[in-house]
Amino acid sequence: MLSFGRKALGSLVTLWGVTLVLFALIFIVPGIGQKDPTESIAQSLAGAHADATNLQNIKRQLGLDKSVPVRYGIFLRDASTNNLRSYRNGDRVFSAIARRFPATMLLALTALTVYLAIAIPLSLLTASRSGSFFDRAFLVLSMLAISIPTFWLGRLLQQYLGFELNLFSVGGSASLWNLPLPALTLGIGGAAYYSRLLHANLRGVMRQEYIRAARARGVSEVSVLGKHALKNALIPAIAVLGGEFASLLSGLIFTEKIFGWPGIGSLAIDSVNNQDIPMIMGTVLFSALMVVSANLLVDILYRVVDPRIRA
Repeated sequence: MLSFGRKALGSLVTLWGVTLVLFALIFIVPGIGQKDPTESIAQSLAGAHADATNLQNIKRQLGLDKSVPVRYGIFLRDASTNNLRSYRNGDRVFSAIARRFPATMLLALTALTVYLAIAIPLSLLTASRSGSFFDRAFLVLSMLAISIPTFWLGRLLQQYLGFELNLFSVGGSASLWNLPLPALTLGIGGAAYYSRLLHANLRGVMRQEYIRAARARGVSEVSVLGKHALKNALIPAIAVLGGEFASLLSGLIFTEKIFGWPGIGSLAIDSVNNQDIPMIMGTVLFSALMVVSANLLVDILYRVVDPRIRA
């Protein structure tokens, strides 16, 4: 319990550090050709009316005329009370993220299901035939799948499975009809990576004494792999799975944009294009929160899966 409390406290410190770095990068570090980052923000909001008076009014309205420590304090206060507001429409940043979160959660869970459904059977098959032609061929294919950029794979699936074969919808909204292609786009690369990770873990587990003892007792190979080996091979892979799920939840940026999926990733890209600084900061903070939360969840799962850690 004490160890978990220390981890939770460390997570809070990590989030605070993210706010410091994020604030410094946006409001302190000058951009290319800009001596004052706040000047660039005010000019982007003023547009064609970027005279000296309007720029000064915008800075005063947004609090950009205050000192750096005061602005950072206001940012922390607004972020912690959900009063951080979009420069473009005045919307509460974390309320906007919360509205997009269910769509991102649906896509993330589906993608995770897809690549677990692919990765676990393939890792069991290749581990049982370690060193065979099948194993080596799958290694090459998995390396190719991992190397394919997500945005390119998404366009390929749209073209061939969507437009040419008309098997799936090419996207446009958050619905079950539009879900298969973005989930496959994320699942293929994830499955290739995770199956190789499980394969490596399984090979190590298969050399253990208790596996040889189970075989000597006449336990079938299916039971040896599925019941004895897989459970222990999954323990070190849980940490990777937690990080993968955190990255999915924090915004599937390219995939969501390609398929028009209205999640947090699309929101992040739109905020960058619109130079909506509070929305950018909110999506980054949410991503950090997801990673930290996933690490805490992984720590809990470790203790459930492996009783030795509790001891």
